[in-house]
Order: sequence, then C-alpha cells, then structure tokens
Amino acid sequence: MSGADDFFRNRSLTWKDKLGLTEDLRLHNAITSAMAEHSRVFRDMEQHRSLFSAIAEHEKYFKQLGFATSASASVSSLFETLRAHEIIPRLAIGPLADLKERGLFRAQEAVLESIGINRNILQNFEAGFRLPGAEEAARLAADFHSSAAGKAFASLSGSADIQRAMENMRSPWLDVANPLLSSSAFSAIQEMGRGISIIPPFDHELSAALRLELGDWREHIEFPNSIYTDLQARSDFYASLGVNSALTVMPAPAFRESLTMAGLIDTLPPPIEKVEAEEPEQVADDEESGFRRTNAAHDRLQRLETELRGFIDEVMTEAFGPEWPKHRVPADTVTAWRERKQSAQRHTDADLPLIAYADFTDYERVICKRDNWKLFERYFDRVESARESLQRLYPIRIDTMHSRLITQDDELFLAVEQKRLVRAMRRRNR
Repeated sequence: MSGADDFFRNRSLTWKDKLGLTEDLRLHNAITSAMAEHSRVFRDMEQHRSLFSAIAEHEKYFKQLGFATSASASVSSLFETLRAHEIIPRLAIGPLADLKERGLFRAQEAVLESIGINRNILQNFEAGFRLPGAEEAARLAADFHSSAAGKAFASLSGSADIQRAMENMRSPWLDVANPLLSSSAFSAIQEMGRGISIIPPFDHELSAALRLELGDWREHIEFPNSIYTDLQARSDFYASLGVNSALTVMPAPAFRESLTMAGLIDTLPPPIEKVEAEEPEQVADDEESGFRRTNAAHDRLQRLETELRGFIDEVMTEAFGPEWPKHRVPADTVTAWRERKQSAQRHTDADLPLIAYADFTDYERVICKRDNWKLFERYFDRVESARESLQRLYPIRIDTMHSRLITQDDELFLAVEQKRLVRAMRRRNR
C-alpha cells in the first residue's frame, strides 16, 4: 500500500480534497525526480569538466615541452601505457628517455600525478641494472657461446669477443633480476653486428639467423595504422612477427652503447644531391619539435634513402638508360613521382631524377619487380630478404617523418638494416 493510500485512509477528506492532495503528491514526486536527474547531470558535467581540464592541462604541458601536434598522440599513448604498468614496460624505455631530456620529470608533482607518472619511475628502472665483473662476464660469455643462438652465429662468422664487449661497457646494462636473459640479449646484438660486418649482409643463412632475433617480415605486410601512434599496439605487432622482446630491455644509454660496441652505428655519407628531394609529408614544426632519438633516426634514414635512391638510379640507368622509370616502373607509380616533381618545382629550379620523388614503399616495388630483380639479385640474394629489410624500416620511417616517439625496437631495426643495406649497395663499387 502506498503512502498516499495511508494518508487518505487515516483522514476524513472529501473527494475534492483527495484529488487536490493527489495532484500535490504527483507534483512533489515529479520535482523530486527532476532534482535527482539534475544532480546526476551536474555530476556528469563536473566529471567531464575535470576530464576536459586534465586534457587541456596535458595539451598545455605538451606545448610547454615543445611537442608538435603529431607527437602528442604518441606521448598520450605512452602515458596510457605507463598507467597500466607498475614498472616501465620495454616499449617505454626509449620514449621515456626522450621525455626526460625534454623536462618531463621537472614538471610539478601535481602535473605528473594527473597523468599518472611517478617522478622516480625511470630512476627506479635504471637502478635495476649493473655492470658485471670480469669473472662474471667470462662466465656469461661462455654460457652464450654454448647456447643454440651462440653456436648458430659462430657457424656463420665465428664468435664475437663477447667477454671483451661486456667488460668495455661503461653504462650499466645487465638486468639484476634476469642476468642470463639480459646477457643473452646483449650477446645476440654483438653477434648480429659481427655477422653483418664480416659476411655478405644478405647471405641466406645470416638472414635466417637475424630472423630468429628480429622476427619474420618476408611476406608483404599491411601495416595497421594504430602502430604509428599507439606504442602498445606497435609492441604487440612486433611480437606477432616474432621479434625477440629481450633484445632491447636495458636503459637507453646502455642500449645505445651496445649498438656502438657491436659496430651497428656507423657514420653515413653526406647526402647525394642529385637524388635528394624534399619529403612532401615533412612538416617544419614537427622537425623543430622532435625528440632527440627521433631526430637522429630521421637524419640516418634520410641519408640512407639518399644513398638507396642513388643506387637504384645507377643500376637501372646503366641497364636501361636515364628514362628507365617509363619502362620499368608501374604507370601509377611513375605518375605519382611526376606529380610530386611538378609540385616541388614550383618552389625550386632543381631538376632531379624522378626517383628523388619516390615514397619509401616504392623502393621495394622497383627492386623486387620480377623483370628488375635480376639486376639486384647479386646485392640482396633473395627477393624476400630485400622486402624484409625494407619493411622492418617502414614503421620508424613513418614515425620519424612526423616527429613521433620511437621505441628501442625501432632503433635496433634501423641500426641493423641500415648497416646491411649500405654494405650491400657498396658492393657495387668493388
């Protein structure tokens, strides 16, 4: 029985009185319901206002740090990843080092808390690494040489002096919690560098050995757009290809030093002007607002592409003459090159060959095209190996052109494939 029924039963009222009270009660209930709904809407508005405020503060802070608009998505992705982990995940090591240089950890505590960042997160991570002593380095090196991976690399190019490399490191690199896995990863990087330096860089057996560490990229890949701005999506994508996730689990300074120790970071030649054109998708603000690691990778890629374009042009011109694009490249690709050239010539008098206006994916189309492959086979051994090398570079190429954060996986792919491609191309001059 309702409260209204009780009220009516306990009082002697006329039917008019009862009707008036009923209307009053209905009005009261309607007002109460409206007030409750108003309260809910108000709470929702406050929550959205807080969310918008937080987003605005993040955007304001991004601008203070000099992040380009295109970089903000990858930075936000990094923050989301860090909020989901109590310790730094592998994919965040390099990006966090970039943000540290840009002043992230000098921000006010309230700002860091609002984006879910512990001021000491990077410091705590780096504290988990150390340098091994001489005896330990000898033991760890011996363990790797006796492993399946160590024997595989040794059968190709002999064993690298892993112990000496470990002893020469100055940045703490050995994971205290996982020393065997950590030393195996460090050793694999040294062996990859040695193999590429000693034997033909696209030797079939070497390519197979690299595939065990860097994943299998031989088939044509449709790259999901999410990997360019979502660091977790990129990490998952690499894992799906079989990338050894342990290779890059070390602080950024140690990772850089390990690549140098392996001979995987060389100085590239200056740009070759005749095949270098402005990249149409490059944005000036992005270049000025980029991260140090991203900018360094961008510079290396630009120089690598310049040499690659020159190499392709020389090989094809020697075989088919200077008009080779008309006859040896798909018509739609040539049309795109011409359109880019016409657009560029509105701002410059330079008359560069059409290959100077190629997209990164066009190199594979030229090199791996069935009726062109016989000219490139001596350099790259197999079509799938050439495709694989170029595809490993595609994600970092896209992200560096837009000044986004890159991972240490990306840096490793660049170091390995740049070394392979340059060594292969320079065989032409021997």
